[in-house]
Amino acid sequence: MTEKRQFREQIAAHDYKRSRPAQAAHGEGHRRVVSVPDAMPQVAWNEYAERRNRLYAERSRSQANTYTKMTPRTFAQTGVRAASGPMRTIKRLPQYQSVAVPVRSGRRNGQRNTRRGFWWKLIGFFTLLALLIVGTTYVLTGSTFRIEHLSIEGTHNPLLLHTIQQLGIQGQNIFLVNVAALTGRVDALPMVATVNMEKQWPNQMVVTVTERTPVILWQTRQGTYSVDTEGVVIAPATEMSGTAHLRTVVDVRKGDNATGRSGNTGIRPGVRLNAADIAFAMQVFARLPAMTGVTNFTLRYDDTVPAPTGTTGMGENGVFEVVSPAGWVAYLGGSNDTNPLDNRLIELQQILALVRHQQLNIATIDLRYGLRPVYTLKS
Repeated sequence: MTEKRQFREQIAAHDYKRSRPAQAAHGEGHRRVVSVPDAMPQVAWNEYAERRNRLYAERSRSQANTYTKMTPRTFAQTGVRAASGPMRTIKRLPQYQSVAVPVRSGRRNGQRNTRRGFWWKLIGFFTLLALLIVGTTYVLTGSTFRIEHLSIEGTHNPLLLHTIQQLGIQGQNIFLVNVAALTGRVDALPMVATVNMEKQWPNQMVVTVTERTPVILWQTRQGTYSVDTEGVVIAPATEMSGTAHLRTVVDVRKGDNATGRSGNTGIRPGVRLNAADIAFAMQVFARLPAMTGVTNFTLRYDDTVPAPTGTTGMGENGVFEVVSPAGWVAYLGGSNDTNPLDNRLIELQQILALVRHQQLNIATIDLRYGLRPVYTLKS
C-alpha cells in the first residue's frame, strides 16, 4: 500500500510585466494554489500496466485460436524447388486494375478515328484478296507448274511407250492433274500388269509400269495374239518382240468367242481367256515330247468334237487336240477333266508304241475315256 503524504502548500508568483491594478498598489499580489490529487502517480501507472497486459493477453489468445492451413510446397507458388515439407499458403498480392486512359472528349474525333479504322480494314481486305487471286492465277495458269517431263520406267516396248505418251499427261497443271484417273487408264492397257504414278515438283511426272509377260500364242481366224499366265490377251504377236520362241495354240472353235459373231467382239487385246486352259496347254507343250517322243505336232483347241457316250467331266469350252504330221489326231480332252494329263500321255505313248509295232494306219486316238482309250484306223 502506498502511504499518503501531506505536502506543504506552494505559492507561485508571476510577473507578466503588465500594469498592476489598483490592488497591487496597495501591496496585494496574485497567488496560484497547487494541490496534490488524492491518487498517487504510482497507482495510475500500475493501472495502465494492468490494462496493457490484459490487452496483450487477449490478443495472444485470439492469435493462438486462429488455425493456419498448411499446404504442400509447389514450384508455382515458391518459384524454387523444395525438397519436402509443408509451407504456409502463399497469398497472392492484390491485383490492381489499371485505370484506362480517358477517351478524349469530342464526338468529331471519335467518329474520325472509327471511320479511319474501317477504311484501313477494308483496304487491307481487298489487298489480301487481290494477292490471293493473283497467286492462284499464277499457280494454275502459269507455265512453271505445267508437266513438261514425262518419265516412263519399267518398259522399253515402243508400242506401250507411245500409248502412254498419247494419254495427254504432258501440258496439264500438276495441281489439277487427276492421278487416279490416269492410273486407271494406264492399268486398263492389256500390256500393263501394274502401274504407279508419282508427281515430282514442279513440272515432272514419273510413270512406273510392270509389263505383262507372254507365255503362249493363241491363233484365231482374226490373228495370232500373245497371252500371259492369267489368260489376258496382250497384243497381236506382230506388235510384240520376243515372241518367236513361244508355242502356238490354234483355236478352231466355231463359237461366238472365237469368231466374234452375234455381236461378240471375239478374241482381242484385253480379253481374258480361261487361265486353266493356258496352264494346260503349257503342260502339253512341255511333257508331250518327253513322254511320247512326238516333237513335231500342232495343238488345236476345238469345240466341235462330240463327247464320248456316257462320259462326264469334259471341257466346257473346248477340247485340246494333238495333230501329228503323220495324219493322226489325239483328243486329249479339256483342262478340267478328272483324268490327270500324265495318265493321258502315258496311254498315248502306249498306243503309239502298239501302232508302230503292228504297223497300223491309225486315224484318231480318243483319250477322254479315262482308263479306256479308243483309237480308230483309216479305211
